[in-house]
Amino acid sequence: MTSPKLFASLLMIATLGICAPGMTKEVPERDDIASRYKWDLTDMYIDAAAWDADRKRFLESLSTLSAHRGQLGDSGARLLQAIESIQAVETIIANLYVYAGLKTYEDTRISENAARFSEAQGLYSQYQQALSYFTPELLAIPEPTLTQFIESTPGLEIYAHYLDETARMRPYTLSEAEEKLLAMASDPLDKFDSVFTAIDSSDLSFGTMIDESGNEIELTNSRYGAFLHSTDRRVREDAWKGLFQAYKTLNHTLAANYEGHVKSRVFFARARGFDSRLAHATYSNAIPIEVFNNLVKTARDGSAPLQRYLKLREKALGVERLEIWDMYAPIVPPTIKDVSFEEAQQIVADALTPLGEEYLSVYWKGFEEEWVDAMANRGKRGGAYSWGTYTSKPYLSMNFEGTLSNVSTLAHEYGHSIHSYLTRNTQPQVYGDYRTFIAEIASMTNEAILMQKMLSEAASPDERAYLLSSYLDEFRGGFYRQASFADFEARAHAKVEAGEALTAEVLNTIYAEVFADYYGDAVHANELNQIEWSRIPHFLRSDNFYVYQYSTSFVAATALAKTILEDGEPARERYLTMLKSGSNDYPIELLKKAGIDMTSAAPIEATIEVFDDLVDQLEQALAEMEAVAAASR
Repeated sequence: MTSPKLFASLLMIATLGICAPGMTKEVPERDDIASRYKWDLTDMYIDAAAWDADRKRFLESLSTLSAHRGQLGDSGARLLQAIESIQAVETIIANLYVYAGLKTYEDTRISENAARFSEAQGLYSQYQQALSYFTPELLAIPEPTLTQFIESTPGLEIYAHYLDETARMRPYTLSEAEEKLLAMASDPLDKFDSVFTAIDSSDLSFGTMIDESGNEIELTNSRYGAFLHSTDRRVREDAWKGLFQAYKTLNHTLAANYEGHVKSRVFFARARGFDSRLAHATYSNAIPIEVFNNLVKTARDGSAPLQRYLKLREKALGVERLEIWDMYAPIVPPTIKDVSFEEAQQIVADALTPLGEEYLSVYWKGFEEEWVDAMANRGKRGGAYSWGTYTSKPYLSMNFEGTLSNVSTLAHEYGHSIHSYLTRNTQPQVYGDYRTFIAEIASMTNEAILMQKMLSEAASPDERAYLLSSYLDEFRGGFYRQASFADFEARAHAKVEAGEALTAEVLNTIYAEVFADYYGDAVHANELNQIEWSRIPHFLRSDNFYVYQYSTSFVAATALAKTILEDGEPARERYLTMLKSGSNDYPIELLKKAGIDMTSAAPIEATIEVFDDLVDQLEQALAEMEAVAAASR
């Protein structure tokens, strides 16, 4: 087994938020989009030939890794040489892998790019196999000897925390032969996400629908969010049913794919001696399992404010029964719409002023250096994400269409990219990325600060109500929804670990039960809703049990934004120090240094109280709107 720290640059940070698309009749081809709205990947590789040249260089370099086999315990100097050799090869494979992925996601229909990405995945598997000896051999070094190596070898002291993290895995590390076998299995057993991406981005068609103006328009994953935000209930219902009916046609196929994925994760967990995949996922990320359990239990038990908000939404919309497709509809007419991308850039920059000049200079640097792939194009991967390597730009992708949700998504993804930039320009390569538990905090802190700024400038009860309802929807999505997703994952994995099958019917039932636990009778659960699990890409991540960290990050971000806005520079400096720390300490400890203790349920309970208070504020704003309307009659 190899340390995740040496391969952290292969991590993609993504958001599950709904990307609100526009109403153009045709999704443009990529070549039709202006270059200022597309990222520039040529800093990584000028063309496919340059990528291929690096591929050959990587294959030639593999032999340098095996040269250290059997010698790690000889001396501190030999151990340092091995680690530095590994990092040099890591730089190459990380760039090969990430570039191939970014090119593939530009347009998933281009088979040449997909083939290159598949090849990169195979190369990464070879890399893992070549290093299969490293961790078992490292852990065979007696602890006193390793300590002596660190203390007496100049340059090795930098790796003290990394070596400590590796030592944590001692009870779950196998023999060299077994580690090599698991590394060989990783490539074929990590293909379930690729299957889903191919189906979801390229093969699945949602047909057409009639928009608010009576025009027939293609329904796509990237447009779905805007239709759900429509003020026309018929449009919302048609979009929701059109999308979910398409997934229903593949319910059994997607269930079989997800079952294969879950079984593969359970296999790896059991092979290493963990009691469960959840224990494997949390321990590997140095997170106490109680953090996960506290979150799910506290969120589920604290769902009353969520249900109260949905009841308020039902009343404000004037519907007899709140349906799923009503859950994102604006309660009041949008006060922010048709925002240009340039306007969105400035709105976010103005909001992030409390984070200081250094933070803002990095923000604008990203646009100048073309980090951002902003617009939707045919074949482009849906959603939004930030991805890069230690030596690359921290690229980010989204599907901008001019809504408030898009402005928030820009702030969110930029949080990831600035976090990556600050880390990589502060830390050595071994700590040049960050654990997934920390990954969503910068993005969500950006969103929270953005919303507070906009709320403070709201000019009327109407605008305040619109912003509050939008924020509550983000809050619901980032906290309650992700907690419920984590709950679903835990129940699904428990079925497999108990020897049960994950058929479409079983998965649909689990999802329906989880939905009822969180939403109660506040929203009518249309029968189609039980298949929603089948369209959540994060369930197919190789490092699954990821989504709960959206919720824990939302908890941390809510507290951090509050202290930054209230306490100013001291809180800001603690926060920026955390962002610059990368992975040079355990995530729980990094958060403690920033002032947040996630080992307790208290921050989660405080987050629920904030949500409850926001519902109170929305109720008041709606009452003020009604009073103004009554006075004018």
